[in-house]
Amino acid sequence: MKINCVHCQKAIVIPDEKVPLDKAFSLNCPRCSRRFTVDAIKSDPPGDPNSRPAGPDAAGSDDSMDGGAPVNPFQFLEEGAKTAILCMAREDLLAQVRAALAEAGYHTLETTAARDTLRQMRFHDFDLVVLDELFGTRDPEMNHVLKYVSQLTMDSRRWMFVILVSDRFMTGDNMQAYHNSVNLIINPQDIHQFGMIMKRGLGEHEAFYRVFNQEYEKLNGI
Repeated sequence: MKINCVHCQKAIVIPDEKVPLDKAFSLNCPRCSRRFTVDAIKSDPPGDPNSRPAGPDAAGSDDSMDGGAPVNPFQFLEEGAKTAILCMAREDLLAQVRAALAEAGYHTLETTAARDTLRQMRFHDFDLVVLDELFGTRDPEMNHVLKYVSQLTMDSRRWMFVILVSDRFMTGDNMQAYHNSVNLIINPQDIHQFGMIMKRGLGEHEAFYRVFNQEYEKLNGI
């Protein structure tokens, strides 16, 4: 079951077996920590127990972009755990990124196709996205994941740190990062320093948004 926090609109996926039927229930949003109530879910009428539920949100539905929620590898993580999705076209680069994120304490998900990446991002708010500009395409200008990121609303986008791995730009090129709607650019020549560069970029990002987030929390009573 997928619901949205009524306060900050974060998308939350709850395993079907944990959703109580025929009665309302409450939960705390993992992002803003505010509590809200979800209306009662009607139980299905008696029928064939082996039949599959109908509709786009049915468990086991196909993997089209309009299908049900993908398997959530992070549903049992402790609160506050950091998650990252790795969208890398080059295995040699992926290995070094994977190692750096493991050392930094991230729980990672690796995808091999833009279609799978977009489905995961629709149902889970990742803290970090590492995207190869050639992921799923030969033309960096036609990178579907990058286009999706650029169209996110600021309410969702500001919680996500996006790193673009690009041969075309220099590491730390802030103008090109802004132009491509990402937070940080890393050139493959500097991939061996990925962990250090990422740490510095995250620190600058946190400092930039610190005052904004404090005022946002005050205004929303968080």
